[in-house]
Amino acid sequence: MTPYHVYFLPIFLVGCLIAVIASFFASRNSGCSIPGALLALGVLSFWVGLFIGSDVGYRAWQSMPDPPKEAFSDASAMGALVFGWFPGGVFCLAFFGFFRGIRFLIYGSKPEPGTGKPNSRQANSQPVETGNPYQGPQSTNSD
Repeated sequence: MTPYHVYFLPIFLVGCLIAVIASFFASRNSGCSIPGALLALGVLSFWVGLFIGSDVGYRAWQSMPDPPKEAFSDASAMGALVFGWFPGGVFCLAFFGFFRGIRFLIYGSKPEPGTGKPNSRQANSQPVETGNPYQGPQSTNSD
């Protein structure tokens, strides 16, 4: 294992871990703004981990005595800076879809426990008297 990998892997894995956690929490929320912000945070953490890990890894590899020629082909750090958002986006969206799929398999179309959102059967099973004089006649639904 080269000095590049010794420094790159821990930094990159921390960025990946933050991205997975952000994707998990994004999959648990409904709507667009909160999941979108969490996915953006995940992509940013992946991107930063990729760039900083690559930069620090190449610097460590180049500082060793008598480094090989491969240590000086550090164009991947610049590539990670410019194009790192794309693999970060794919990574976070893949985990987001995975966690949403697990959530769908567990809960299906039913609401999650504790959300307070009733099912359609619960909402239509009992008519509620509101005291409104313009309310229509009560229907007798029997399931």
